Amino acid sequence: MRKYLLTFVLTAASILMLTGSSVKQSVVIIKPVDLRAEKIEQFLADFCPQSPLRGKGEEMVYCADKFGLDYRLYVSIAGAESTFGKRYIKQTHNLTGIRNGKTPFVSIYDNIYQTNRLIREGKWYKKYRKTNKLEHLVYVYKGVPPYNRYINTLKYIFREVAARDISPKLPSGINLAGRS
Repeated sequence: MRKYLLTFVLTAASILMLTGSSVKQSVVIIKPVDLRAEKIEQFLADFCPQSPLRGKGEEMVYCADKFGLDYRLYVSIAGAESTFGKRYIKQTHNLTGIRNGKTPFVSIYDNIYQTNRLIREGKWYKKYRKTNKLEHLVYVYKGVPPYNRYINTLKYIFREVAARDISPKLPSGINLAGRS
């Protein structure tokens, strides 16, 4: 799946304007835009509007990219472990249940970073990193069976986040056909 969609960056100087039969010369700049954080935000707004993870989609994408992991992994684990932050020990900021939720973090941002780092660098997750199969992550991360429900929860969240339809929005009054 492509991580990027193309959107048009249009400024007043670069809008193609057609007035009657005269055409004014202009430049249209096409710039790649990463909409993965917006997909996470839309998913959280739909499934858990009160989640403390709302507004942290860019951090999730940044950390996933930094550690070479799927951008949906953290939000999936947080969903399975704490229902996206509905149920966790508040003073620990541990939404991903590391060490049964008892490992304290400075902030939710720290939890996002450290969870991604643990999965990327922890020797226990070597098989997952090699295969990218959620089953290989869960056998180690969850530790204690049963695994199927947990695996299915992660897969469901992966699908739901990916399915968000985020279309680039053009400023009002802009018509790509060039007609007003």
